[in-house]
Amino acid sequence: MDNRLYLWMVLAMLFWGASWPIANILSGYLTMHEFIAYRYILTTLSMAPVLWWMKLSFKIDWSNLVVASLAAFMLIFYTKFYYLSAKHGAPGLAGAVVTTLMPILVYLLMLFGKQKHPVLKDWLALVLGSAGVATTMNIWHFKLDEILVLQNMYLVAAAGCWAVASLIIAYVKTINPAVLSFYIYLLISIFEMVFFLKPSSDSIFMMDDIFWINFLILTIGSTTFATTVYFLGIQSLGAKRASVFTFLVPFFAIGLSVIFLSEQWQWTTVAGAVMTIVALIILNRIHIYTKISRVN
Repeated sequence: MDNRLYLWMVLAMLFWGASWPIANILSGYLTMHEFIAYRYILTTLSMAPVLWWMKLSFKIDWSNLVVASLAAFMLIFYTKFYYLSAKHGAPGLAGAVVTTLMPILVYLLMLFGKQKHPVLKDWLALVLGSAGVATTMNIWHFKLDEILVLQNMYLVAAAGCWAVASLIIAYVKTINPAVLSFYIYLLISIFEMVFFLKPSSDSIFMMDDIFWINFLILTIGSTTFATTVYFLGIQSLGAKRASVFTFLVPFFAIGLSVIFLSEQWQWTTVAGAVMTIVALIILNRIHIYTKISRVN
């Protein structure tokens, strides 16, 4: 059973990594708010039968609904910055930076919230992780004003929004995470349609085959399928063992962007991702980061 589950987990990580180059492709078809709304509407619809198949109750109490609302609000902004970073920057680089920066920011926010001082091992890991992110961005070859360009700020903002959303959800114990994710996706859809969405004159149903292939991979593959498999992995393997598979995501994002978008491969991107992953292994605190289903 474990061997088959491992293969499913790797495939789920492949879909998560693919979400970055796919977002770049879809940005040529949809505005930012169309991208957010349509993605989560279809994700919500596809999640419903999954929960029924898993024999999970759709019941949610008011306290968890409030948590889902706060997380949905933060993930709207995460998806906004995710969309902008994939559209205006290099998707492979964006995927590598954001997915490795997320758990580091989660740890720092936890540290600040608990007002505890990390041990020497943690300090060394944080320094290594920060150096890894900087190396991934090839930051050493830029001047300060070049580093603070809008594209780089999108990456930091996306990782920051995800980290805050993760901490909001981290302490929820009374509801299955798949059910909570369903309500988060549902609330994102509602918030977007009510407050933000202004559809263009072109109907989504008039899009070409390239759009629909990528859109279905993003919604059903990268979100519904990957999320379900990941939760099954957590149940069977435990959060710590399952979280190890997320280290594959940056490399899939880089590799798929090189293959399908002809993005230029740089050794600093891979080297920086490896450095950051080593730092995360040392920190060994990423179990909270994995409680929320990935949206990338």
